[in-house]
Amino acid sequence: MRFSLAFLLAAIFAMFAQAQTGPCTEKAVKDGNLPRADDAFSYMPPYGKPVTGKAAEDKAAGKSFADRINRKFEWASDHRIVASPSGDMAYEHGTMHVSYDDKSDGKHHTFSAVMLNVYQAKGAVCQQVAGTMHPLEDTVKP
Repeated sequence: MRFSLAFLLAAIFAMFAQAQTGPCTEKAVKDGNLPRADDAFSYMPPYGKPVTGKAAEDKAAGKSFADRINRKFEWASDHRIVASPSGDMAYEHGTMHVSYDDKSDGKHHTFSAVMLNVYQAKGAVCQQVAGTMHPLEDTVKP
């Protein structure tokens, strides 16, 4: 009886301790620099509307962020990454602290934004398939 109970507990522990095996692991998302999917969806208020596809996002970002230099991004303590056990999908969410200098007005801007990014495996590569952010406030410092 004791052996059966010990075996059952060991089997249950092994199920929960199973390593993520696909490309969209917590480590892959945490390490960053994952490519965007060709048909990725993105929305940020500066874009004015949601965009789909790398070319459309690059164009919207070029218009919206061309004057932003010395950009810095840092996740807050509520940052969380969740990956499926198979590693075929993952998402991350939380608050990100952002700062940059604006060439057009010469001012330094800081703000926090809530973020949500979704990742999906395509073959052996984990790609960002959706992303959105919403600023919480903007603090301008001359």
